Amino acid sequence: MSLILMYVKSMVGYMIVALPFYIISRIIFLKKKQKRIRVINELLMLIFVLYIVGLASQTIVPYWDMGIITDTGEFYFNIHLSNEISKVNLIPFHTLSQYFFETNTNVSDWSSVSLLNITANFLLFSPIGFFVPLIWKKCFSFKNVFFLGLTVTCLVEIVQLFIGRSTDIDDVMLNTIGVIIGYGIFSLLNLIIVKFPYKKPLQI
Repeated sequence: MSLILMYVKSMVGYMIVALPFYIISRIIFLKKKQKRIRVINELLMLIFVLYIVGLASQTIVPYWDMGIITDTGEFYFNIHLSNEISKVNLIPFHTLSQYFFETNTNVSDWSSVSLLNITANFLLFSPIGFFVPLIWKKCFSFKNVFFLGLTVTCLVEIVQLFIGRSTDIDDVMLNTIGVIIGYGIFSLLNLIIVKFPYKKPLQI
């Protein structure tokens, strides 16, 4: 639970910083395009954009740190583009087999860490499968959402090669499945709620 809270706090921090920038740019965009403001539409867009910011913070933003040196009082800001524990795995199911069938003597609670990594890979990308077809009618079909999710996850893993994060084919599979789960929830709601937004597409 402490690990989850740590990641959530990090994501929320980025979201809070991004919030005023998004609101200002969105207002300017709507006024320039003279678009009609629809509260529900704007709330959905706001949630989705903040989610993307949070997702980026945990996937494609390099590790960094800043502070003040105690002895000199100087401010420092460092970006770390390499990491000794980062790895590259191109063998399908290799990392998953480690999570399920192996242990790590360097980690006190390996089963919890394994469960966290698997769950996080599912949950982090599932909102894409839900919000994208909800907001953009052209992406309503499963095929479009699937290939969008696959493309995004592949790009994320490629970027991670250059920023000191691990790159793993198993993450691509888990993340894509997460997108599919999100789309499944969206489709299920369409069956339950007759007048779901796709009947009257959102004008974003």
